[in-house]
Amino acid sequence: MKTNISKLAIICAGAFALSSCSSSSKDKPADTTITKTETTVTVPAKEENAPDGTEYTVAPDSAILGKSKEALVKVTSASSIDLKDADGKPTGAELTVNLQVTNKSTLEAKKYFAISSSDARLELDNGTSITGTERSGSTNPEAEASSQAVWSFQLPPNASPKKLNFFLDGTRVSVGLTKK
Repeated sequence: MKTNISKLAIICAGAFALSSCSSSSKDKPADTTITKTETTVTVPAKEENAPDGTEYTVAPDSAILGKSKEALVKVTSASSIDLKDADGKPTGAELTVNLQVTNKSTLEAKKYFAISSSDARLELDNGTSITGTERSGSTNPEAEASSQAVWSFQLPPNASPKKLNFFLDGTRVSVGLTKK
């Protein structure tokens, strides 16, 4: 009887092993379904902590200077940034003017000049005139060449630029500035 019980136990164990192997996950095909979910997050626009500024239109945007009309000065852009103290009280503005200066003389004539920012005058709407400083670039190009320069002017509070006067070789030309 022991042998019959042993045989029966072996057969049941084998049947159990076969049934567990046939339902194994190895025999099932892998799930190839991919689920994609998208989440849209709306971020509010970041406010810059930058000072207020003003863009200016320059008319006419270029001026010809010199007795021989050898200097062409073109104002490519003009903008100002409002300046304030620590308490938020306006202390004025800084006007930045980008220039392109072209020497129209020929290589044979070899006329050289320099247009100085300290000689130029910025007329304000209150009737005063101020000088500027050259921040970068050069305003003394070689013959038949151009150069770029950036000038800045310190405006007093509650004053706006009206026109910019250029001087060279006894000549004076003005370009007007108006807010955009």
